[in-house]
Amino acid sequence: MVETAVEIAAPPEAVWRRLVDWEHLDAWMREASEFQVVTSHREGVGVEARAKIRIAGITTVDTVRVSRWEPPGWFEIEHLGWVKGSGLMHCRPTPAGTWLWWRETLVPPWGLVGWVGMRFLRPAMGWVFRRDVRLLKALVEAPAKRR
Repeated sequence: MVETAVEIAAPPEAVWRRLVDWEHLDAWMREASEFQVVTSHREGVGVEARAKIRIAGITTVDTVRVSRWEPPGWFEIEHLGWVKGSGLMHCRPTPAGTWLWWRETLVPPWGLVGWVGMRFLRPAMGWVFRRDVRLLKALVEAPAKRR
């Protein structure tokens, strides 16, 4: 499990728009590319999307399905690809904007070998997710003319 959080100087609605802007998630999730929604609907529980993910030299295609959709507060996905698990995000309003909390719970393939590998990858994954929220913060807080 990896957790991170950041305060963003913008309302939860502005943060939410970036969290669900599927084809542009690579603007702040630099480990991911080639995002594509694969369901006919783009909002709500059941939306499925696919992306190429690369962390610590390992590349895979991850398909996710939205399992919780409560705009602009709660957003949860299930990882359906090679690595299973879930991702949960919560946007909580604060006097300064939004407190964004993010937790990824990942279940590696290959049983014990996968768990050992995940233990070694955890620091890299923590660094990646902390970088992601810093990039998201900068993107959301950027003046409108730079977006």
